[in-house]
Amino acid sequence: MRIFITLIPLIFLAHTSSHVHAAPRDEVLTEVQLREAPKALEQSLAQTIPVVPQFPSAEMFAVFSQQQRIPSEELKRDIQLSARLKMELYNKDKDRYIAAKRLTEQLEHISHSAFDKSYLLMLKGRHAGRSQQDYLSAIEYYLQAVALLEHSNLQSDRVLLYTLQEHLSVMHMILRKEVVALQHLTKLSTLSKQLNNDYLLAHAESILGKYYYQQEQLAKSLSHYTEAVKYTRAGKNASQNAHIELQLARVYRDIESWDEALASAHNAADAFNLLGNENYLSSSMTVIAMIYARQGQWYKSIDYHLNAQQIESRLGNYIGLALNLHNLGEAYFKVGDPHSSLINLVRANEIFTSKNSDHYLVYNDLMIAEVTASTGDWAKSLDYATKAAAIAESKRLNEELKEALTRQTHAFEKLGRYEDAYNSLQKQNRLDNQIKPQSMEIEQQSQVIEQKLKLNLSQSQNELQAKIEQLNITRLVSILCIFALCLTLLLLIKQWRLKSKFSLVNSNLSKAQLLEPFTGLPGYLAFKMDFTRHKKPMKTLALVSLSEQLDFDLVQGYQCNSDMNTQQVLTIKNTLNCQPYIIRPGVFLISFDSHIDPNALLTMLSNAIHDHQWETSLHMGVLHLPLLGDSAIKLSAEQHFGSLQMLLSAARTLGNKQNYFVTMKALNFASAGIFTKPLYLNIEKSIVRGIIKVETNGNKEDIIWPRWKSHQNIDINEDKIAM
Repeated sequence: MRIFITLIPLIFLAHTSSHVHAAPRDEVLTEVQLREAPKALEQSLAQTIPVVPQFPSAEMFAVFSQQQRIPSEELKRDIQLSARLKMELYNKDKDRYIAAKRLTEQLEHISHSAFDKSYLLMLKGRHAGRSQQDYLSAIEYYLQAVALLEHSNLQSDRVLLYTLQEHLSVMHMILRKEVVALQHLTKLSTLSKQLNNDYLLAHAESILGKYYYQQEQLAKSLSHYTEAVKYTRAGKNASQNAHIELQLARVYRDIESWDEALASAHNAADAFNLLGNENYLSSSMTVIAMIYARQGQWYKSIDYHLNAQQIESRLGNYIGLALNLHNLGEAYFKVGDPHSSLINLVRANEIFTSKNSDHYLVYNDLMIAEVTASTGDWAKSLDYATKAAAIAESKRLNEELKEALTRQTHAFEKLGRYEDAYNSLQKQNRLDNQIKPQSMEIEQQSQVIEQKLKLNLSQSQNELQAKIEQLNITRLVSILCIFALCLTLLLLIKQWRLKSKFSLVNSNLSKAQLLEPFTGLPGYLAFKMDFTRHKKPMKTLALVSLSEQLDFDLVQGYQCNSDMNTQQVLTIKNTLNCQPYIIRPGVFLISFDSHIDPNALLTMLSNAIHDHQWETSLHMGVLHLPLLGDSAIKLSAEQHFGSLQMLLSAARTLGNKQNYFVTMKALNFASAGIFTKPLYLNIEKSIVRGIIKVETNGNKEDIIWPRWKSHQNIDINEDKIAM
């Protein structure tokens, strides 16, 4: 009945779950999962909507939603996430951008809210940036998306704005628009604090660290990465931690902390390898290669660049491949192999040109101009220096333009085109004059920054005073905690002493348990323990009865009898060189580590007893171990003792005219079943069958074997007749 009652709600839930979709997802957690475990999210979405058909209108979408029994808003959100996942870096499907575009086109029919329209614009911009590297068009889409949501206070809108600001900052960094990138990063930081999620806070700090790293403000970059690490102390997000390690490796590389740089880079590589993220595994390899390059270890650098190149080729990541080819070109040039250098640089040039990646192409052109100049190919050097100058001028890259003009001037001079060389030099001088006012402006900005720093210093001093007051309170709390800790420590010490005391008592009780209570000598339990532990191999066991002294504990009192038994045990031990155990008054168990003849043993015992005037008749049961021919069969101490008791009982039935012993030996084929319960019955049956041979110094026929009450009426000779 109870099981039935339990099953009713489960059946009800299973029934309703087929008609009602899951509760709306937490947007923050979804965003974290998308960044940290995109494959798992994609698999989850694939279970909800394995295939999304074409629906050219909102009505068709509503019909599909009803067929799937999923609320339309939830289904729309799943499609949005699917489209975005198609364009994430981990996705290497050949048709990923086509699939993303198809899903985006379908969303056009059903995107009516500000959130949906903003998400749609983001997907369009993402497609332009990812598939075509058209960052200018992508930025236009993103700015329109931001405008739709920037005044909203809804959490879902804030999460989307977080993503939009992040992507905008990254694209502006790629295009070298640092001021605009910083504006978006500032907004990103503000949004992360509003969302108050450790993962998003850490990510915002790491993006700021990346920005300042690109501005070569390494101290600020390191401070932001340090702040990011504070939010990742739990270590739950392996992917984010790996990304931060990778960025830290770059910073450490640039401040020439080589050991820290290599440690962080290898940590990142190991983490990305475990995550199966080959894109960033390649990036980690590249960073390691560049660390070795900065140290002048060019051959190690080439090895890691080649590893990264294999990964990029396998993934089909052409931009990453081109960057590795560029780095390989530089490395080969440094080791004096301009031919291999040019092969790699030209291949990189082709990829950058086909992908319209002018922001990378300018550096590659400059590198080719340098390599060809070293080989004396001045025409080619001039050609690439001119191309680099054109790109640098169009993108206002003054440092790169200055380098290109320098190489251009040098090439003109070598080719004998002195007028062109002069014009190029003049242009370079004009560029220098333009830079100087900028330097003055930078100096003015530095003064403003200095004033701000002084203001910040004053504020920091005020905060420090507040912290001191807070510290005083903390100190008082600490003193109270230390006092409580001391009390706890004293209590623990007391508990430890009690535990030690009780452990000693327990140990003494355990030892006392093994002793015979009256004499304090090893008893039956001590024999069992010694037998089990095999301190020494026992070869002969004898159970001895001082038959006329069995009632002496009553006749002369337990104290006198205990003293006598103690003396007897010590005498037997010293005389026979054996280990004795007292079983009860007048009965001793002795063990030897060698085979002792029963007659000789009986004689030695008799002499030891008579020498001390303990006149009594002796009866003894003797066993030679092992009892069975198969040494692999192990019998217990109880089985041996029970057998000895039976033999001693048999010896006592021979009378008191002389000292008697009884011993037995099993044939080689005897089984362990002889010594199972009921022991006396099984042993006597085995004696009757001839499996056990009995020896005695008396008359075997006079032996009366003891029987348990439960089988007193059993005729043992039946087995003998059957034989």
